[in-house]
Amino acid sequence: MERVGDGLVFELPGGGRALFTTRADGNLSSGTGDGHERGLGRRAEMSARLGVHWLCSSEQVHGTAVHVIDRLAGTEGTSVPIEADGHATALDGVGAMILTADCLPVALGCNGAVAMLHAGWRGLAAGVLEEGVRVIRELAREEELLAVVGPGAGACCYEVGPEVHAAFAHERPGTREHGSAQGRGPIPLRGRCDLRAIAHERLLAAGVTRVKDVEACTICDERFFSHRREGARAGRQAGIAWLS
Repeated sequence: MERVGDGLVFELPGGGRALFTTRADGNLSSGTGDGHERGLGRRAEMSARLGVHWLCSSEQVHGTAVHVIDRLAGTEGTSVPIEADGHATALDGVGAMILTADCLPVALGCNGAVAMLHAGWRGLAAGVLEEGVRVIRELAREEELLAVVGPGAGACCYEVGPEVHAAFAHERPGTREHGSAQGRGPIPLRGRCDLRAIAHERLLAAGVTRVKDVEACTICDERFFSHRREGARAGRQAGIAWLS
């Protein structure tokens, strides 16, 4: 792991890289949170810093659509007018970008392709990680596939209601009540949810070879933006994957 600015960079197979930005890199949203009016300018600066022509993003809806970037359709930080919770590409010099403020950013990389996925509890339950693995396998049918799970809401702080526990009722590692293991049984009215543990299980079950982590909880680690902690004022950090 290395640093680009204040962000965290991981090497991916085949010369790919994944970056997870921090609050110090600024709010990279162009429509949400304090300072969003400068978001496009910050993206332009980030694309220049990374040496890519385009950081491709879209409107995120907590779904499972993963967009394939198969041509250079923008520059710097311009978004594409679609709804997608992930982007994948086999093109050099293009960054697949998603924005988060408690949801998990998940990078995928193999020899010849990269992807970045936005995984909140709804998208995680619906299968966005599995869809990301499917898409990147179609782009580059390589055996070694690495995932990196970036900073997101941690089991230490992420308290949720019964609808979230119901969504993951059959995934034993994913639910905890006040920090202790929660066995199968009645769905609790509230408790903590370990999205990272669920993501690990699902990635490995989908055929990912190795999973790495940024062990950081956005809710209690003030290096990161957090919607849970800051509400509507929260900016957005980025997860970016690219081939260099």
